[in-house]
Amino acid sequence: MKKLSLKTWIADFKLVLVRFPFTLLFIIGLSVLCFLSIQKVKVEIRESLWAFFILGTLLNVTVTLYLEEFRKMSYRILLNILSTLLLAVYCFTLPEKLFDFQHYQMVALGAVFALSAFFISFLKRNNDIPFWNFSRDSIIEMFISSVFSGVLFIGLSLAVLSLDKLFAVQIHKEVYSNLAVVCFVIFAPVYFLSNIPDEVEKRKQEISFNKIIKIFGLYILLPILAVYTLILYVYLLRIIFKWELPNGWVSTLVSILGLVGFLCMIILYPIRLSKENKIPELFSRYFSIVLFPLLVLMSVGIFRRLGDYGLTINRCYVLILNAWLFLISIYLFLSQSKHVKWIVISFVLVAFICSVGPWSVYSITEHSLSSRLDKQLIDAHMLKNGKIISVNDKTLKMDSITQIKVVETLRYLVRTYGNQTIQKYFTVSLKEKSESEIVSIMNMNGVPKSLVYFSAYLERQYMQQDIKPYHSFLVLNMNQYQKFAYNNNSVNVEFMNDCLLIHSKLMNTPSYKISLKDKIKTFIRKNHTYRGNDYPKEMMTLEGDNYILILKSISGNYDFQHDKLSDLNFEAYLFY
Repeated sequence: MKKLSLKTWIADFKLVLVRFPFTLLFIIGLSVLCFLSIQKVKVEIRESLWAFFILGTLLNVTVTLYLEEFRKMSYRILLNILSTLLLAVYCFTLPEKLFDFQHYQMVALGAVFALSAFFISFLKRNNDIPFWNFSRDSIIEMFISSVFSGVLFIGLSLAVLSLDKLFAVQIHKEVYSNLAVVCFVIFAPVYFLSNIPDEVEKRKQEISFNKIIKIFGLYILLPILAVYTLILYVYLLRIIFKWELPNGWVSTLVSILGLVGFLCMIILYPIRLSKENKIPELFSRYFSIVLFPLLVLMSVGIFRRLGDYGLTINRCYVLILNAWLFLISIYLFLSQSKHVKWIVISFVLVAFICSVGPWSVYSITEHSLSSRLDKQLIDAHMLKNGKIISVNDKTLKMDSITQIKVVETLRYLVRTYGNQTIQKYFTVSLKEKSESEIVSIMNMNGVPKSLVYFSAYLERQYMQQDIKPYHSFLVLNMNQYQKFAYNNNSVNVEFMNDCLLIHSKLMNTPSYKISLKDKIKTFIRKNHTYRGNDYPKEMMTLEGDNYILILKSISGNYDFQHDKLSDLNFEAYLFY
């Protein structure tokens, strides 16, 4: 680790200037944009310009590391210029205001460029040890650069603050922002680039790992993965036993398990080669098999979400991630996990292919959503000569659920891809129209959102209740993670299919069934405006022939599109 001094700083800067000249130009350009933004100059800085300098910095690091394998300096300069020109064509053909899918695309490309830097120098080598050594050293230097820049920023900020407090020197808040740019946008990346392993260090063949990596991978990460895997397997057995569809969260949880498991495999790679411990070898050989049934569970969860809510960019990415996890698991099992760098290489290749071109996630999703909107409008008889009919048209009969589906799809298309995707349905120009204005043109601005949050509370007042007709009393308490609102040796109260089911364990059949959905629809649709969502007892009471349920508090989400409750939390008194 180098000591911070003016001499070493100048030497590091010269090193970066020689080795990463194009990257340094992008860092300087990005810092200028930051300074201009802080000073709030009247010049408008387009989002595409920010994208050009941020993506250019990441791309040119990767390109430079790759071109170090070539000896001709002219060849290196030419390819650096070519890659910069290609990026410039992409960025400066973007619209002035970027759509959501373009933000997704930039994040994906940024991740691709950053991850590519770890393996780009080792594509021609079958030995993964240099790849592992380079990745370890680069990540350590990245961490050190972050710490140094943070310490530098805090120190300089305190020095400036002392001038303000001790000598009454007026310091504008922009000074601290400028210091942040100097420390995090200029110093941190330059210091990191100056410490990236050079051509000689990149070829190191020695197996080396320190105790921190061993402790972290073997004694912290692996036990956590084991517990996490056990929980998911218990859940898998539960849904098989009950023969029910998995929760929507299962895709996220299995994805995390797979990604962290493969990361752990990479971290433990040198320990595995040293053969000083058998656990990394067993983990690398059999993790793919252990993961496979959970990937099947993840697939079921994904297709359930697609069936319920349709395709979106996020769901399309999760579907592709699921397919990649399947394929990389098969590869690692067949190859006995000999080449761990292909975990990163394959991930980057899939991410890049799915993020550019007519086959990209964004094109597929746009086509799917446009087709869905076409079908929804046709089924609702909202099209006349290919144009949308206002819902005020007397010939049009459309229920509220259909209206919600149409508006949700239309809003997503406009927000994600822009107004041009739905222009064909309108005779007026939508070029400068907002989502709300477009919905207003259709006379559908009164349509509620698909998912609505609700909450209601019983007024704090003295409550009287005649208990003579009833022989039992229960206090119910439930949150979204519980199955039962009440459970003891003789009775349990279960929430299922938007209803409370009161079971007598002696009879093993529901004694009572209380629907909560209609009451919640009343709260939402009538839009009562009591003090702070406080409602009188009459509004919070559900009464049947032989029971009465008084809600003390209730909150959650109601899905208009699918007419169902979710994330329900409530406290209540049940007399029966």
